[in-house]
Amino acid sequence: MTSFPEMSRRSLIKGILVGGSAAVLVGCGDTGTTSGSSPSASGEAGGGSGPITIKDQRGKTLTFERPVTSVVTIPMPAASLLVAVDESAAHLSAMHSASWTAMRTGIMGTMFPNALKVPHDIAAQDFTPNVESIRALNPDVVIQWSDAQLTAPLEDAGLKVVGFNNTGSEQDVEAWTALFAQMLGKPQRAAQLQARSNDELHQVQSLAKGRTAGPRVLYFNRFVGGLKVAAAGTYNDFYIRLVGAQNAAVGPHGAGAAGLVGVDVEQVLGWDPEIILLGNFDAALPKDVYANSVWQSVSAVRNRRVYKVPLGGYRWDPPGQESPLMWHWLSDVSYPQPHSDLRAKMVDYYRLLYSYEPTAAQMDGILWRDANASSADYAQFLTT
Repeated sequence: MTSFPEMSRRSLIKGILVGGSAAVLVGCGDTGTTSGSSPSASGEAGGGSGPITIKDQRGKTLTFERPVTSVVTIPMPAASLLVAVDESAAHLSAMHSASWTAMRTGIMGTMFPNALKVPHDIAAQDFTPNVESIRALNPDVVIQWSDAQLTAPLEDAGLKVVGFNNTGSEQDVEAWTALFAQMLGKPQRAAQLQARSNDELHQVQSLAKGRTAGPRVLYFNRFVGGLKVAAAGTYNDFYIRLVGAQNAAVGPHGAGAAGLVGVDVEQVLGWDPEIILLGNFDAALPKDVYANSVWQSVSAVRNRRVYKVPLGGYRWDPPGQESPLMWHWLSDVSYPQPHSDLRAKMVDYYRLLYSYEPTAAQMDGILWRDANASSADYAQFLTT
């Protein structure tokens, strides 16, 4: 099994917490209930009054005179991650429409209903910002992907911009969490979340030890209106390998490119995936695959191993604060158990992230109980 890129979480956390206004060094309910007082960037308890200095993923240094209270998020994972780090939606001022859709469809809108009232018309689908709409909100900071063509219009308008990278690695989640925690004046929150994620990572890695020639898994980022799969260098490829499985789109006869790649039916038939994962960026469900004559020869269809990826506080398929739950879910999908302990983990993790305990019915919704019920071994997830 290929190990995921090494970058010590302890090193990252140390970089956050060292010194007075520590820079974040990176390598690659509506108010919620807080976990008690957190040190500010200046190291003082309770939110702090001193300036906060950070370094974003472009390497640009930014200084805030106080913890931020108004944040516009354009990258899709950023809105829900901000809420999780802050344990509140109070400081989310606007978000990408796709982030809002995930909140409305998933459980985030139930946990933090005021988040659904936040403006979500501030960027195009390709993340091009609506600068005038954002300026009208007068935010403390705008979170944007690091591409210069996306950040420059905002900075030219006098807005303060923090650049996020998306390298398809777990380190991105760590860096985003650290940046948010630092800007909010809650650096210990990043340490708390990253330490827990690290524990879950070690658990999954331990489960994967000794697994060889795992099932061929194919993740569809898009299935309706054109096929797009996750090849090398994606976060989906990371967690497929993490659990000891194989990415059907990678290898000598794979997609032939890195990233999210458009493919045709013949390529998929040639790969013959043993497990198909349908992402949350379109409406495709397992029944759509099972009913289509085109796919009947594929092992995943013949063996009823097509699954809709869960959707919780955010989509589980891209990187985000609930990614450790995705790792456990995929591990049990790939290597079925008589009974999965995922539901217990979900309850515990939601308490940590959101100070919220999901009901059994809410967990059914997150796990797409009805959509996945006819797929093999899914009963392992459906009881506590």
